[in-house]
Amino acid sequence: MDDGRTPAAEPHAPVASLDLRGKGPRALGEVRRWIGRVLARLSRAHVMDVIQVADELTSNAYEHAGGPGVIHVTIRLAPCSVIVEVEDDDPAMPTMGRSRFGSRACRGRGIQLVDRLSCSWGVRGPASGHGTKTVWAEIPCTEHPCTGAAPV
Repeated sequence: MDDGRTPAAEPHAPVASLDLRGKGPRALGEVRRWIGRVLARLSRAHVMDVIQVADELTSNAYEHAGGPGVIHVTIRLAPCSVIVEVEDDDPAMPTMGRSRFGSRACRGRGIQLVDRLSCSWGVRGPASGHGTKTVWAEIPCTEHPCTGAAPV
């Protein structure tokens, strides 16, 4: 985890946003389809990594904060990477550690997965301890190069 500063994007990096306020956990399918459309020009392997990270961050927002606010996707071309940001109203910061459900559990490893798939991730939150925080992750495409800029 990084210190909370999101990697700097190019001055005109395309950003797409999806407002999830008031939508229930069934919106996870909508998030997956939306990311697939936004990142249609990137390699399939890279898009799948981004979808997995976004799914984990959004699922955490539903589980711990009653739902996400807005999800943002930024495409960086040099170096090629995608930044996913998910806002929520839970002041608690995510931590990486052992699953509270046990070593054989099928859940509880979301942040570990985010850490493995991203080159960096972090949290920006209000200093007051209440209000909106943003959990972000940068997913590189070093093994699966970009095939062009995606329109947003």
